[in-house]
Amino acid sequence: MALATFFAKIAGAFYRIPLTNALGAEGMGVYQLVFPVYAFILSTSSGALPVAISILVSDKLAKDKGDEAKTILHASMSVLLMVGIVLSGALILLSGSLSRLQGSSQARLGYVAIAPAVFFVSGIAVLRGWFQGNGNMTPSAISQISESIVKLAAGLTLAILLMRYGISWAVFGAMLGVTLSEGVTFIIMYIMYRKDNPPFRLSLNWRASREKYKEIIKISMPMTIGGMILPFSQIIDSLLVVNILSRTLQETGATSSYGLFTGYVSTLINLPIVLALSLGIAVIPQLSKGKAERDISLIKQKRDTALKLSLMIGVPFAFLYATMPAGILNFLYPSLSLAELGEAAMLLRIGAFSVIALAATQIFTSIMQGLGASYRAVKNMAIGVGVKIALNLILLPFLGIYGVAIASVTCFTLTAALNFVSVSRLTGKSTEMYKNSGIIVLSGVIMGGAVLLINLITNGKSAAIAATIVGGIIYFLLLLVFKAFSESELLSLPFGKQLAALSKSITRG
Repeated sequence: MALATFFAKIAGAFYRIPLTNALGAEGMGVYQLVFPVYAFILSTSSGALPVAISILVSDKLAKDKGDEAKTILHASMSVLLMVGIVLSGALILLSGSLSRLQGSSQARLGYVAIAPAVFFVSGIAVLRGWFQGNGNMTPSAISQISESIVKLAAGLTLAILLMRYGISWAVFGAMLGVTLSEGVTFIIMYIMYRKDNPPFRLSLNWRASREKYKEIIKISMPMTIGGMILPFSQIIDSLLVVNILSRTLQETGATSSYGLFTGYVSTLINLPIVLALSLGIAVIPQLSKGKAERDISLIKQKRDTALKLSLMIGVPFAFLYATMPAGILNFLYPSLSLAELGEAAMLLRIGAFSVIALAATQIFTSIMQGLGASYRAVKNMAIGVGVKIALNLILLPFLGIYGVAIASVTCFTLTAALNFVSVSRLTGKSTEMYKNSGIIVLSGVIMGGAVLLINLITNGKSAAIAATIVGGIIYFLLLLVFKAFSESELLSLPFGKQLAALSKSITRG
């Protein structure tokens, strides 16, 4: 599952880069108006259900109650497919009203195209829960990969083909690609289910299944609330940003600025977070085991290693984005005009350090989930998002889209700080964690200085590539010189023996 999640997220990130080039700033602005609403609907209707259903199914199977496990499956599928149909229909009917509220009439077709995906994802969520509850992770892994591949192929192709008819139709094509990816994935998962199981017995018998629904809601509620917070803040952004910017800019200019931040810059900021998310998936069961066995030393060891690895990933990206934003954007998005490049570069420079905060937040949240303290993570994220919304309202009229970037950095930094306090209270403080975090950040500062120097001497796309490679090598060697990771930690990584041997030879030298 960790490997599949990593592949799916990386494929998703690389899908966004050519899609962004195809749609342009204004097109990505329209795309980003639609997608947060879709993500919010999914988080409320099916976001945490696979975990809840898997817990209940595995519990029934462990007690040799296979019939009850199937009852949970059929009851969940019945109600979720009905909810999916209602929400899909509502999204189509409200598409015009939503797009007008957001200040961009071009978003309407996007809502129409993506609406059926809600129905398919509802069914996928139930099937994932069933397979995971049976201890079979392969179908869930395959489903994530199929979603990414179909979305990449269909969404990108349709967006490019329909661009000739205008931005709203190009966004329609991209969103239709999402719907097709979910439809294909639902069919694949149903075929895998039918291989060893009879057809579903769909029935909305509320009285008979009431207790099952109560159990599912009880388990899924904290994760559902947590999953709703960030999409909700993005919906607030979609309602505020374009409407407020339109007071001083035309609708197309306001949508373009929103697209530069949410489509171009946010895609780059989220790219390293994918790796931190994979680390979080890997660390949760180990922390749960440590909690069950009351092994505090194991918990602290996994906490420190996971945090160091997440910072190791986030820090170099943060300093690259801060010191060389225009070079990176020009290399990845050659279609940007000079004015758009300048605006996006400033946004990336402002948002660069949210990479570190987001990477740490992913790990801290996973640690709290593994230790059974999910509500603390939800509370901390809610506080951060509340501050973000308030800052948006204050800064947008004066600083424009840069105010949104500052509000986002503040939100994620505050959330990371609150999560750090919560984790310290749960697991105890660690001077070693402070020391190693400082070493990693210092390595990033030195790397950033080297990148900045190369960037001052020369410029252009080749300079961006050279600075990235040289900076990466310097950063990697500094981590080994400063002994940021112990020998046992190095041995646990890919190519661990070679890394440990290289570290020894460098420190001896």
